[in-house]
Amino acid sequence: MSASNLSGRITWVSIAVGAVIAAGAGLYLTTYLQSNHDRVQRLRKAKQKYRLLLSDLSECKGILNYIDSELFPRAHELAKPSSETDARDVEAKRRELMGIGEQILRLMEKIDGVAPALVIDAAGLEPWTEHDVDLKQDAERKGLGQVLDLAGDIRAIRKSLIQKAERRAKTIDTLKASIKQPADQV
Repeated sequence: MSASNLSGRITWVSIAVGAVIAAGAGLYLTTYLQSNHDRVQRLRKAKQKYRLLLSDLSECKGILNYIDSELFPRAHELAKPSSETDARDVEAKRRELMGIGEQILRLMEKIDGVAPALVIDAAGLEPWTEHDVDLKQDAERKGLGQVLDLAGDIRAIRKSLIQKAERRAKTIDTLKASIKQPADQV
């Protein structure tokens, strides 16, 4: 074999090896970019759902503030005993307090509709195993651990609003019970 023939074969072999390496690198890069794109898309959907749920919770907080500033003073005013009340006045006061209680109940239903699992579902994870260790591991493996933090934020805000609304509802029930019929007052 001649030296030029051997150097030609080495050149072709090195070109072939280089082409295989370049194709493998290209395939790896394409796979990596595709998986990264999928992860970013899932995270983007989860963040969009998070912002939507935060908006709903913000609206609920505004309603609760309205109840605190406008309706609660009225409820306390209605519950104050007055010297001249007849049965119709007492019934009207109770109805008005029941209306305030209904508004609080509707608020609690609206808050209840804001489910943290929706953020997890938007990320393409199984939301019904939210506290499961497997879900957390799966989310971390897929690079979506941040989604669980977003769901936790929604859960904390939601819990706080529900507790506040429940306290208001109990207060309204107490005020309704404190209104007595004219014959009951001595």
